[in-house]
Amino acid sequence: MSLQDHIDGITVDRDEGGLLDIDREKAVALAVFLVPGLTLFGIFSVAPIVYSVFGSFFSWDTFTLESFVGLDNWIRSLTDQLIIHWPNMQELRYPMGALTHNLLWVVIHVPASTFLGLGLALLFADLKGRRFLRSMIFVGFTVPPIVIGLVLMFIYDPRAGLFNEVLRVLGQEQWVRNWTQSPQVAIYALIAGGIWVHTGFSMLLYSSALSAIDPSLLESAKVDGAGAWRRFRDIIWPLVRPVTAVVVIMGIIWVMRMFDIVYAAGGAAGGPNHAYSVLGIEVYRAAFRPPIDYGMAMVVALVQLFIVAPLALYIARMN
Repeated sequence: MSLQDHIDGITVDRDEGGLLDIDREKAVALAVFLVPGLTLFGIFSVAPIVYSVFGSFFSWDTFTLESFVGLDNWIRSLTDQLIIHWPNMQELRYPMGALTHNLLWVVIHVPASTFLGLGLALLFADLKGRRFLRSMIFVGFTVPPIVIGLVLMFIYDPRAGLFNEVLRVLGQEQWVRNWTQSPQVAIYALIAGGIWVHTGFSMLLYSSALSAIDPSLLESAKVDGAGAWRRFRDIIWPLVRPVTAVVVIMGIIWVMRMFDIVYAAGGAAGGPNHAYSVLGIEVYRAAFRPPIDYGMAMVVALVQLFIVAPLALYIARMN
């Protein structure tokens, strides 16, 4: 072996040793930073889910696990009229069941808050004082939902509520009522409040997306004679479409986890005769209000999880 070959071999060995040292340092760093987080995630997220799946197939005596009952808890919960009220659904009469109410929130709340958020973001894009206006709209989203529920109770109060006072001023006395206690309209009153809250979040995301668009693109299109609608259709919308997916999915997740606003307005019953109860309320009632039914609470919580988890995973995998 020549002297040069010997030197080259020493160099390669040193390089490989250096790489091993670097890999070892990375492994230690990953262990230090990931293990605590993964441990907490396992204890507070994965373990309760696994325990709930396991416990949903057993009968319970208050807090004590008893005998295996198979799918009885699932069948009993999903046929309970507090979850899905088929006769009332056919007659379009409330209550329709907590799951139906959640889906109604999705159908009304998500499109409305999405379109309003986009509209306000476009409206404020070129206005002076837009930062102040955005802050005023977004502040509702920063307030705890339980406080929003109490504010809605005050707004809809039949005697001193702002909404009913406006109706009186407009001469529409026949429409004055306690909006959160009228079974056939209460859920829509709460959905309107939810739209007000979530519109600020949608607007903020759309405003961030609009600020990332190169102004020269819009100016060039304007010079070429493109009107406002065409600029929106051909330039703005394709660039903000990914944000729309995030806004819609986050809106669905927020609605499916709804609890605080409904609890503040209607208590643990979810309004008069459960008129606007949602899945979160039914989980709370089954788990903490006599007669305690842990089996049903676990099933309903898992139904929420099965709806929300795929959406959350989709967002996590988005580029």
